[in-house]
Amino acid sequence: MKLSFAMPLLLVATVAGAQDSNTKQVFNGQVPSGAWLRIRSHKGDIRVTETSGSTATVTARTRYRYSDSDEVTYEVKRDGANVTICSITVRTRRCDDEGYDSRGSDSRRYNDRGEGSADFTVSLPRGVKLLASTGNGEVDVRGAVSDVRASSGNGEVNVSGGSSVKASSGNGEVSVEGAQDEVEASTGNGTIRVKTSKGPVSAHSGNGSIDVQMQSLSRADDMEFTTGNGSITVAFPSNLSARIDANGSFRNFETDFPIEMGRGFSGNRVRGTIGSGASNIRLSTGNGQIRLRKI
Repeated sequence: MKLSFAMPLLLVATVAGAQDSNTKQVFNGQVPSGAWLRIRSHKGDIRVTETSGSTATVTARTRYRYSDSDEVTYEVKRDGANVTICSITVRTRRCDDEGYDSRGSDSRRYNDRGEGSADFTVSLPRGVKLLASTGNGEVDVRGAVSDVRASSGNGEVNVSGGSSVKASSGNGEVSVEGAQDEVEASTGNGTIRVKTSKGPVSAHSGNGSIDVQMQSLSRADDMEFTTGNGSITVAFPSNLSARIDANGSFRNFETDFPIEMGRGFSGNRVRGTIGSGASNIRLSTGNGQIRLRKI
């Protein structure tokens, strides 16, 4: 009697757990310092951590929501010392060093059960440049010391470390911390947080607040901070020298720096000079405060 009750329960569990997954190593090889390691995924999370030596390891976990979801395979391509790793489905048009292109959903041609997803785990050698891009999923990069390009069509993007960093999301929060050089951060919808040891920084959000802190400025580059809806707070080093052009309510403009405005302000715009005005800084919000803080 015990067996007759246990077997139906086991069958039910198997059917309900039709989602399948498997993990495999898709790349284990030498990538020299200064070369690019590119990870391009149609859908899924990408997690990256630094490792010693010059051997990069990339592991992929393939997940299927249904037993008849479109299959995911993997390709490894080399162009010189650079390596590009792609997740491939029946919808993939192209995946190479220049980008990823896939066909749109069309139930007449493709499985309406959708595609499987590919979660990448990457061990990145010190000094190797990184591109990590997914159409839908989170991107998390930790401990990078060289250039980073991280992007998601839909999901959070977090970068810790790196030299020059570009981080973007179509829909999701973006954060960058500890970058050693120029940072560009953008999102269609979400908060942006950037904390660097050295500027310049530019940040753009379609809808969300922007919070930036720069410990130092190595050169007098122009910077821009814009959001359609949300507050902008930027903390600069005390030796800031810039021409300020801020679009937003004058009542919502705050600065820790002495600023020479003359007649450069109106109800919805503030223009003035801090120091000798060595660079141009533009700030704009459709709805929110603009704050210039001194570190």
